[in-house]
Amino acid sequence: MAKITQVEVFKFIQPPRKPQPGVKPDWDRPNYGRMAYITTKSMPRLKHTYNVKTNKGVLTDKPGAGGAAVVKITTEDGIYGYGSTGLYNIAAPFIENVLKPLILGLDAMEIEKIWDVMFRVTSMYGRKGLVIQGISAVDIALWDIMGKTMGLPVYQLLGGKVRDKIKVYATGNDLERYARLGYKANKIPAPAGPGSGREGVKLNVLAAERVAKIMGDDAEIMYDCWQGWDIEFTVKVCKELKREGLNVRWIEEPLMADDIQGHRRLKDLLNPMGILVTTGEHEFTRWGARELIDAQATDILQCDIWYSGGISEIRKIIAYAKAHNVIVVPHCHGMPVFHVSISSLQSPFAETLLLDSEDTARLFLGEPPVIDGYIDVPDTPGLGYELNYDWGYMEEFHKG
Repeated sequence: MAKITQVEVFKFIQPPRKPQPGVKPDWDRPNYGRMAYITTKSMPRLKHTYNVKTNKGVLTDKPGAGGAAVVKITTEDGIYGYGSTGLYNIAAPFIENVLKPLILGLDAMEIEKIWDVMFRVTSMYGRKGLVIQGISAVDIALWDIMGKTMGLPVYQLLGGKVRDKIKVYATGNDLERYARLGYKANKIPAPAGPGSGREGVKLNVLAAERVAKIMGDDAEIMYDCWQGWDIEFTVKVCKELKREGLNVRWIEEPLMADDIQGHRRLKDLLNPMGILVTTGEHEFTRWGARELIDAQATDILQCDIWYSGGISEIRKIIAYAKAHNVIVVPHCHGMPVFHVSISSLQSPFAETLLLDSEDTARLFLGEPPVIDGYIDVPDTPGLGYELNYDWGYMEEFHKG
């Protein structure tokens, strides 16, 4: 038995991003407006506007929004594991006050049981959103512990490597850097939405043309719309992209995440153009993923391991997707994604988010570098990362 004896919860506030000398941050690049990970012009709350003063979306430096909740779980043997919620820190008090008392004293190796306990106890007010993000963080930490306890990398616990290395695509606008690293695929944070009208269509086409110019005509192009487009605008943009002969692979989450039938309708409209529709980033658990798959609403499923229930739940999602011949490309960047992707036949490539500053500015240290557009996952036991306690502004809850 690997009894859980300590649970530490950390709330990190997103630090200001520090560009490398001589390198402009993403949101200051020409033709793109002010943007970080996703431009504010494409946010759903700004759908019908163009010039609105706002924060930088999910990567804001305002307390309570950007950052991450991190949990460190330690067993009676002194083995510890880390898990996090990804981009949001508001789950930290929930993990501290609700999940921590549930899991103290349990066997860290009984991951499936612990997941079920957490989910059932919180089901009357959870099942989606912040609650599942907190459960995800605990689950990820437990997989890290199991790998360390058994002396194996997590991908071995998931069935072993199905490929030697992972092909990756870059999300962002630092195209010269991506080209130097050998990337041949780029996901564009959509520079404009329906509120900008005809100019917005042009800006999206210009963004794709820039990718082709810098990364090559054969580079695959994707758009991350972050729920900020509508059907009419999406179709107009795609028609222009095809008219220009640009190599567009997919349009990601153009509609609100709950609009399953809308995504299905768009899929029927865009697939004849040779463009895929993808969604799932803001979906939760196997049941949410099942709805998308059963409705045939997505060509590629992009559930987020930190949002959808952790490694335990993404395994179930991938199994269901495999039975329906749907590719799963987990949203976001990090060791949990890399371990899952390299052990899944349904996940032939993965997303990476390269920061403007040096990658030592990441929340977790130890991530493998991108070489020639690929990532090789090391055989370090567990997930193979360590928490960077200097990453941002940290608040630690009471230890116990």
